[in-house]
Amino acid sequence: MPMEDRKKVIFAEERKHQILELLGKNQKIVVPELCSYFGVSPSTIRNDLRDLKEAGLITRTHGGAISNTKVSLEPPPSAKESLMSRQKQAIAKAAADLVDDQDIIAICTGTTTLELARQLAAQKKKLTVVLNDIRIASFLEEHSDFTLFMLGGIIRKGFHYVNTIGNPLPHVRIDKMFFSCNGLNASMGATVPDFHLAANVASIMELANETVLLCDSSKVGSVAFAQIAPLSKISTIILDNDTDPVDLKELESADSSNLIIAALD
Repeated sequence: MPMEDRKKVIFAEERKHQILELLGKNQKIVVPELCSYFGVSPSTIRNDLRDLKEAGLITRTHGGAISNTKVSLEPPPSAKESLMSRQKQAIAKAAADLVDDQDIIAICTGTTTLELARQLAAQKKKLTVVLNDIRIASFLEEHSDFTLFMLGGIIRKGFHYVNTIGNPLPHVRIDKMFFSCNGLNASMGATVPDFHLAANVASIMELANETVLLCDSSKVGSVAFAQIAPLSKISTIILDNDTDPVDLKELESADSSNLIIAALD
């Protein structure tokens, strides 16, 4: 794809992501408001809304759209850290059991993966850890003997992670890569609200021999804006045992990822 066409595609995706953010704040929005906000034509906005509706992310109304409450939008980490804490701890403990001393691993941004970092610092030795989250890096730098490799890019303010788009990833091989998500279901796999983050995590997955998703039960059955990966690309999914049986059955029927169910303490 020519560079100019690629830029147009990226801008369209950014605009649709911002439309979702506006709907998350206002619940309802009309086409003229969006035209004025983005400086584009009504036909462009209508195309964006059509795409978002087809993806199941919004409900179209006469002249605009309303928020679809089934879509997982993105609260800041500070709002998420205290939520589902027992579930996150159980999932992180199960994930730590998959790591051996001296492994080369990647830990991607997230509150559940931050809990994994705490577990690893207490249990493991001489790991090499590839990171895209400055808070996880700071914790491990202070509390472990691990070798830390921080990916470069622009920090997303308020969310602690580095947007690596435009910066080539290193030519390295990772034993196991751990990541989290905002939504998980059988049809869309793992999803997050920010398409930049989805692309970052998907790129890191390509470097790993094994990929492990840490997902608490509150996220199972929901879908966010941007797909990180379908189930077929995820080696192992770790859930907690509060996961809805119907949602769990759908994931099991997909029969593409190894499922680990972490018991709550």
